[in-house]
Amino acid sequence: MKSKVLSVGFGSKSSPSKVIPHRHDYWQLEIVTQGVIKCSISGEVLSLEIGDMLLVPPGLEHGFWYSEPPVAWISIKFEREEEDLPHWAGVIRSNLITRKLISSFKTAIHESPYLQCEKVFVIGFLETILHYVHYDHFRENDNSSELLVKHIMDKVYKRNGKSITIYELAEELSYSRSHLSKKFKEITGESLKSYIDHIRIQKIEELLRYREHSISEIAADLGFSDVFSFSKFFKKHTGMSPRKYI
Repeated sequence: MKSKVLSVGFGSKSSPSKVIPHRHDYWQLEIVTQGVIKCSISGEVLSLEIGDMLLVPPGLEHGFWYSEPPVAWISIKFEREEEDLPHWAGVIRSNLITRKLISSFKTAIHESPYLQCEKVFVIGFLETILHYVHYDHFRENDNSSELLVKHIMDKVYKRNGKSITIYELAEELSYSRSHLSKKFKEITGESLKSYIDHIRIQKIEELLRYREHSISEIAADLGFSDVFSFSKFFKKHTGMSPRKYI
């Protein structure tokens, strides 16, 4: 093993605060698990969202701003016993590979790793991340497919619960429907149609839970032709009618 774990911390903030820019002689990997955290690295200010990671090698100035609480994160501080990889610093954006790694980490490690098997797991996790950022397709994926999926997600969110088809997304982004669907599936592991429906259901549940309008008004606002089609769509994805959900 080439990494030596110094500490594993699970942090959270419910009120605004900051960690002023500083340097240290060990490595640090910061993983955002809730909210949005602003960070600076070598003077550049960036935003970290859920699932994003910041990798900081020794001697590099960095700081954190928790201006939009509540936020939570995992902080791993470690040393490298041998250096067979060039130093790399920066943000590792959330993607299918990193989400799987972080999910496994959160399942295996709940607090500081006191057991030897847990320490070995953390070391393996770090080694995987350190090798991943030097993988030939890391930059390519981050700059092309990952960016495309982010654009797709942004457009679906901006519909605010209203329907949008894969054809419409493809037209807006100047891609074929098959290319869009294929890339979305590759990066997220979920079909694009399923994702669109999932986001719509989330919005419907929000409107029903905190509703100020009738079910028929909600259905009309979200572009359903009538209450029957609205109820059918909701029941298909939740197993219950809108009235029972309320």
